[in-house]
Amino acid sequence: MDEEPSCYFLTRLPGELRALIYEHVLTFERPLKLRQVVAGSPNTGILRANRQIHNEALSVLYDLNNILVTRNDFCHYTDHDLQTPFRRDQVRHLLVKNFSQSIKCSSYSGGNHMYLAGCCEVCQPTAVGFINALSELPRLQSVVVDYHFHQSEFGYMKDVIRRNGVLEPLRRNRSLQCTGLGQWRLQGTSIAEKLSITFADVALNTLWTIFSSFGNMLSIYGIPNEPQILEGLREDINRDLPDKLFFLHCARKCVLWPVVFEKIAETWKAVDDAKAESRDPSEELEALTDEVLRFCRRHTAEDARMQLQLLRVEEARLTEIMRM
Repeated sequence: MDEEPSCYFLTRLPGELRALIYEHVLTFERPLKLRQVVAGSPNTGILRANRQIHNEALSVLYDLNNILVTRNDFCHYTDHDLQTPFRRDQVRHLLVKNFSQSIKCSSYSGGNHMYLAGCCEVCQPTAVGFINALSELPRLQSVVVDYHFHQSEFGYMKDVIRRNGVLEPLRRNRSLQCTGLGQWRLQGTSIAEKLSITFADVALNTLWTIFSSFGNMLSIYGIPNEPQILEGLREDINRDLPDKLFFLHCARKCVLWPVVFEKIAETWKAVDDAKAESRDPSEELEALTDEVLRFCRRHTAEDARMQLQLLRVEEARLTEIMRM
């Protein structure tokens, strides 16, 4: 019987070089949807070469990439075939894109965040069971839970954690700290030291960070290549938010800012003051987040574009008057 041919990749390349190849081939810019294209892409074909290569490369895939999952993937009642097929013993980084209850458990909803008997622990609106399920993944290092489409669910969970912090300080000892606009870090002795759990309105936080990074490049009159930049952000991140947040960042550069946008101006300044004084700005960031969300709910993207043009005309008029 003929001997099985040798795999030169394994026999002639040292482990360090193979690891570099795995890193090059299996690093992806975006979170991985394991049920979709990436599972059968040419890059992941290396995982199916043979058993040894699979074992060596799999840990690299999970070490270097975010895996996209939903709360449904942890529900006790969701059929295994309907859950994302990720290796729970290997996963390091998760992006939870859907924070709502599973289809099965949502049928137990009694309204107003009240659930009838039968809803599994993971899907309870307090999110205690969900957080516990994340904490049980042995190699998990970071989780980002995107609540952009589930503001109400996150708001309820946040209120419960705060009430428990006051009334039951010894029960779970968990707290949420606002670390950025629309971004919160879960803290507490019941969270594994190696594990970082962040709840974020990812679209809001990402866009705010991008516009803030423009600094002095941005004025009331915008930035170079403004139409192309905004259209790219609409396509890549969110159709609705870029115009609203861009309007606020531009408006902040105008003479009328503290008058027309009094509340947002006050809370934004409070954040800057806290940072300048090296104080914890979490309370100020939370207040600013609330004001920005309130603004975004009141105005459409078209409103923001129209108001920005009107504000630019008024700014030019006032500037001309001051020059006289």
